[in-house]
Amino acid sequence: MRWWANLSAGVKALAGKQRSERDLDEELDGFVAASVEQKMRAGMPESAARRQAALEMGSRNAVKHHVWSSRWESVAESVAQDLRLGVRALVKSPGYTAVALLSLALGIGANTAIFTLVSEVLLRPLPVRDPQQLVTFGDGRSSGIAGGIDLGQFGGYFPWDFTRQLEANPGPFQGIAAYGSFADKAMVRLEGQGGESAHAAAWFAPVSLVSGNFFQVMGAQPFLGRAILPSDDGEPGTGAVVVVSHHFWRQSLSADGQIVGKSLSINGTPFEVIGVMPEGFAGMKQGLEPADLWAPVSMQAKVSLFLSLLTPHSGLYFLNAFGRLSAQAVGDKAEFLKAQNWLNAQVHNGIRDREGTAPSAARQREIGRETVTLVPAGQGVSEIRSQYGESLQILMVIVALVLLIACANLANFLLARAATRHRETATRLALGSSRLRIVRQNLLESLLLAVTGGVLGLGVAVLATRALITFVGQGAAYVAISPLPDGRVLGFTFGISLLTGVLFGLAPAIRMARHDAGGTLNANTRTAQSAGGKWSNMWPKALVAAQVVVCLLLLVVAGLFLRTFRNLADQDYGFERTHLLLVRTSARLAGYTTPQLPALHQELIDRLSAVPGVRSVAMAQMPPISGGSWSSQIALSGYTAAPKENMVSILNRVSAQYFETAGIAIVSGRAINKEDRLGGLKVAVVNQALARHYFPHGDAVGKMLTIDMDSVKGPWQIVGVARDTKPGSARETDPARMTYIPLAQIDPYVPVAAGKETSAGKREENQDAYANIVLLRTMGDPAETIGALRSALAAIDPNLPVLDVTPIKEQVSNQISHEELISTLTAIFAGLALLLAAIGLYGVMSYNVARRTNEIGIRLALGAQGTAVVGMILRESLLLLLIGTCVGLPLSLLAATLVKAQMFGVRPVDPLTFATALAVVAGTTLVASWIPARRAARVDPVSALRCE
Repeated sequence: MRWWANLSAGVKALAGKQRSERDLDEELDGFVAASVEQKMRAGMPESAARRQAALEMGSRNAVKHHVWSSRWESVAESVAQDLRLGVRALVKSPGYTAVALLSLALGIGANTAIFTLVSEVLLRPLPVRDPQQLVTFGDGRSSGIAGGIDLGQFGGYFPWDFTRQLEANPGPFQGIAAYGSFADKAMVRLEGQGGESAHAAAWFAPVSLVSGNFFQVMGAQPFLGRAILPSDDGEPGTGAVVVVSHHFWRQSLSADGQIVGKSLSINGTPFEVIGVMPEGFAGMKQGLEPADLWAPVSMQAKVSLFLSLLTPHSGLYFLNAFGRLSAQAVGDKAEFLKAQNWLNAQVHNGIRDREGTAPSAARQREIGRETVTLVPAGQGVSEIRSQYGESLQILMVIVALVLLIACANLANFLLARAATRHRETATRLALGSSRLRIVRQNLLESLLLAVTGGVLGLGVAVLATRALITFVGQGAAYVAISPLPDGRVLGFTFGISLLTGVLFGLAPAIRMARHDAGGTLNANTRTAQSAGGKWSNMWPKALVAAQVVVCLLLLVVAGLFLRTFRNLADQDYGFERTHLLLVRTSARLAGYTTPQLPALHQELIDRLSAVPGVRSVAMAQMPPISGGSWSSQIALSGYTAAPKENMVSILNRVSAQYFETAGIAIVSGRAINKEDRLGGLKVAVVNQALARHYFPHGDAVGKMLTIDMDSVKGPWQIVGVARDTKPGSARETDPARMTYIPLAQIDPYVPVAAGKETSAGKREENQDAYANIVLLRTMGDPAETIGALRSALAAIDPNLPVLDVTPIKEQVSNQISHEELISTLTAIFAGLALLLAAIGLYGVMSYNVARRTNEIGIRLALGAQGTAVVGMILRESLLLLLIGTCVGLPLSLLAATLVKAQMFGVRPVDPLTFATALAVVAGTTLVASWIPARRAARVDPVSALRCE
């Protein structure tokens, strides 16, 4: 513990410097007195003894300084002195200091904001035990219900019975669990003491279906109560228990500490609350609006209000699966491969079991090639990561370049200060200061600027991150991304601040310490060259040229992204995008059965058509552009499909006036109308892509079409061909094949196959008879009709929920949101970089003019014209621009090639973008140089000749 005593004594000495001085004086006085006494005993007179003792000790101050210098606290004191000097020096130059701090705050703040999103979206592990052991079976990104596919296709869909087999026999895994690929919103009410919930406040919250061992395999412990257990997930229809998220518990249940044991009504069915998960837990799927409740898969029919999907060999795939690897398989490739091969074997056996008949040899080989890849899932399955991950990585590089420009400004600032402090440094060196002390003091000034800029940057980052989360959230009420910096973000900011201060402050500090004291003190310093040497301005100018390179690169990339976004936004989507409003509701949540739907749909259309300002109303299963799809294999009369030919068509069930309301033109035949009702000839409308592919001679109208789904099998007669639209991705270049069928002609009950009749007289409702989207074509601004629209819906049925109201322009914007994000931010950061570079160039040229005041005065005194002086200064700037352009154009071309995959409708070598970027950089360079040049031309020769 000697070090602790030394540390304590040093801290006390620093805290009580005067007392330490007194103690040292007392020790020296005691030493002198003892020496005098000793000499007097030897026979020396007192006066001579005192004089001799003083001579032996030497200078009292020198001794005290030597003693103090031998202790560690002297270093701390000298560092504190250097810090005080640094603060004073920065305060004396408020203009330069403010520019440097602003540059660093913006650069570090931009980096911290983007890194916060990167940390939340790309780096944050799941808050569970040993998340690195978790793997998903397939990427698990897709969601919905699929049929007619093999196990594991479309991102890892699995049927209920297959996941049950894996749960019971996990093989080399520690455990295997499943969860619903989608978490639909359900109507949730808190039941009262008597179980009454009809009059309680209702919430619409996403509910995720999970297997009984879901929380066990994930390694997640509840905050309150217990998690769902395998015993809760028993026979279909049993296990009415629910676990709620911390967010739902806090926001909707008022953080009720006694909630465990109470009941929640989910879509009218009471569920017992058995647990509350800790804050930050959102399950395996990390969405913009993560699940708020988790219920057993066995309650699927009650939670989703959909037909039961829990039937062996049903052919319906709706679950994602994941597993926990053994500890050995995490780092051992052989063990990991063993787990992969085991899963593939289970998939092959599962496909063979579903074949119905013995597979042929060719089919056996085909099955043997099927694989379901194990994907690391320590960070969960994130739709935000898949949508924005690549964009965030690009933005991280861009903001790093912005920070480089800010750092170049810092370096130029410090180099300029070093040049103006030649005499100060020379004087300190002449008086005995060490060069190491000079380096340390200047490095501390740099670190002061960098750390202060980092602190200011944190404030900028919090504000910027909030804005980014709002943008990414697309209007969601709650997004599970925190804008506040965590330990990782704080460490990143602190590290990047220190790195900035050291890397860009060390060279100016060393340069200042290397000055020749004698030469500087003797110099007359009449010109810039004699003040710092021929190459004194080389590094500042090199840094400015580098800023030109970075600005040109960023402007080119920003221009390409902006053109991409504009091309996506302005392209022809195939429907009219003005005055169209989308309303998402749910008759299923309101308790309507399929026989009641035709009357409800008609009443909705009639009532909403009477709303002032509404031109037409229609209903559909999905809007003209949605990002999702309902699809199936089809067969067409007069067309023979080739073996393995893709016969999939996207389907949409629509009401009369759909094409008129959506603004989709009918190019041949007719549209679906009010006469197309149940009991009449079943009709369909196909789009141009489908008609061209299967009927290239233009004879699609009149052909018969059947759909490989019992609920809407048909046959349907094609009565019209509609214009192609982009129902899914805005980046689609090949139009999707689409089939529209009349909502009114869908049977309210699913046909019952022979031998599969249910209990006496009971038929199964056709879930494909529901349509949740109401389209309204308005005469003016759609937003003006929203209030009257909600009132009309409430008048029809107060229980009919309005899940959201979205103008079609916003719907389209949501489809290209990540392109909008990256183009907007890249443009902002490019503009910021250009501003910082302009400030840097202005500072360098102003400093050069100030240093050359004497030279300029001589030129003017000898008869030089002001225009000649302006031209001399501008030539330097144009030379820097030329150098930066020669280096920046090839780098910009390389960068454009690297981000080629992000572009749409624009080539990497786009002349307009490159020319615009070059013109902007050139114009900014000239403007930033013109002001110092004009100032130089107005120098008074008499005053300049007196300038030292």
